[in-house]
Amino acid sequence: MTGKYFLDTNFLVYCFSEDEPEKQAACMRILQEGRGKAYFVLSTQVLAEFAVVMIGKFKQPPAKIKYLIEDLELFEVVQVDANLIKEAIDIQTIHQLSFWDSMILAAAKNAHCHTVLTEDMQHGARLVGLKLQNPFVN
Repeated sequence: MTGKYFLDTNFLVYCFSEDEPEKQAACMRILQEGRGKAYFVLSTQVLAEFAVVMIGKFKQPPAKIKYLIEDLELFEVVQVDANLIKEAIDIQTIHQLSFWDSMILAAAKNAHCHTVLTEDMQHGARLVGLKLQNPFVN
């Protein structure tokens, strides 16, 4: 496991929620296997979505989520800006994806990632030069 991997929101949620221990273990295993060999990338969109889900759905204390986000900032974080949004609109139009999935792809592309780890898009597909990999499919 080498190179740059973009982590989608669901990947992070599984890392820190205890609802699905098998998925949590799979995500933690990927992070451990990549330690020192792979680079993991997030976006400000992913961090915001993570905060909303953890505080809203999982009722975690906001102070705890702020602490987790401080740790997640150690990864490369792509800033969502106007140019990224315009690129996401192009991706959405061309590939008929949701806007939010298109934002993930635009951020991953701008960070020069080769793979997006997500369960939300088609496993094994290639879009905008990125491989889509569901971390729960072998």
